[in-house]
Amino acid sequence: MNFDDAAQTPQPAAGAKTATAKSAAPATDSGVIQVFPAISDAKGPDARPYTYDLKPAEEAMYRNKMLELVATLIHTNGHPTPPARASSSSKKSAANPSATARDQFEDVHLRAFDLSFSNEPTLVLSARTSLPPAGAPAGKVPQEITLVARTNLEGELQKLFFAETDSRHLDVSPRMELIDAVDADGDGRGELLFRETSDAGSGYAIYRVAADKLWPLYEGTP
Repeated sequence: MNFDDAAQTPQPAAGAKTATAKSAAPATDSGVIQVFPAISDAKGPDARPYTYDLKPAEEAMYRNKMLELVATLIHTNGHPTPPARASSSSKKSAANPSATARDQFEDVHLRAFDLSFSNEPTLVLSARTSLPPAGAPAGKVPQEITLVARTNLEGELQKLFFAETDSRHLDVSPRMELIDAVDADGDGRGELLFRETSDAGSGYAIYRVAADKLWPLYEGTP
């Protein structure tokens, strides 16, 4: 760019409205902040998406299985699962356990990745337990959940990582927010990028998906 030419370009008078100014006006704030990863190595490998495309029926199946696994893990960790909402009858719950699991959680998000291009999905689910019903003991707050899993040879879900926290225990267990899958070390294989938020602040962490767990490649500090 020639800065001398730019300096000689006539500028609009103060207060004048132009089409450029209108197009540059910020969009209405929706209250949702999206974070996008970027790799700074200009000579790195070609960027390829790691998204694993799921058909609607497959997405519903995996979502139900992940929620059922989350409900089991919460109970195993000593935190009783919240009761189903009043709109779910006991008869319906007994006939459809998946519906019971779905009713226990809110803000459910499921993402699927093929990190090694092997056509084997790695599933990442985030959710929050429902608000305690009226009359529940005071002091209970919603639990924030992050689960990473994939299917084994038998088609069953295998847990790779599970995190559970709430607004009162961020000093013990940070909140895990999935950002995306990235090739952090340039080997062509994708890793999972999370933002970890504790009572001290937030930082970023990169995990490699191994056979039975997540291995930390990088863990930043707030």
